[in-house]
Amino acid sequence: MAPLKIIGAGWGRTGTLSLCHALEILGYSCHHMQPALLDLSQDPDLFVDAYHTRTGDWERAFKGYNAAIDWPAAEFWEELAIEYPDAKTIQDWPMSAELEWPQHMLKFRAMARTIIRNGVLAGFGDKKEMIARYKGHIDRVKKTIPPHRLLVFDAKDGWEPLCHFLGVNRGEDFEARLLWIREQILESKGEKSTSMFPADLKPMSARSLPTQSLCKDRAS
Repeated sequence: MAPLKIIGAGWGRTGTLSLCHALEILGYSCHHMQPALLDLSQDPDLFVDAYHTRTGDWERAFKGYNAAIDWPAAEFWEELAIEYPDAKTIQDWPMSAELEWPQHMLKFRAMARTIIRNGVLAGFGDKKEMIARYKGHIDRVKKTIPPHRLLVFDAKDGWEPLCHFLGVNRGEDFEARLLWIREQILESKGEKSTSMFPADLKPMSARSLPTQSLCKDRAS
């Protein structure tokens, strides 16, 4: 997999999962906390070490991915922007009983506590303080990343600004595949969808969708 092409500076819970789905549909292999939990090739300790040292073996940390958004990547956006000077940065801006978890997931939870709860978000007192800190974070991103490498993105703005920023066009079968992804999300939530899809799309997973016609370089 090529070096990172997309770096997400947005914190988790700010629309990053929607952005992850969008990037996957456009042909990127996107690192995000949620799917990373199930990726057994991931080593959470790499991110914990990077948090403490502010340096990282990024090629190993993001092996198999060419885009990285949400936690833990969002904590290292500045280091990643330096490591990958050709990468583009996207800043999101929308304003019970314990189970016995598998060891891999437990390690990710421990990593999240170190970097997020006890790190970036430690000591926050209330909602206003959290919002103020995040606005400060956004301002710092804007001052650090050159304009031609930065998109401040709100998912409600739709596909056009994202595709324009990435320099890609949506393929002919884009809408059908987008609807297929939506059906999978509904099914994962236990909701029923009445949408009809071409038979050849149904067996595919989001990660395995062919991308040749989804993501076309505008220069071609």
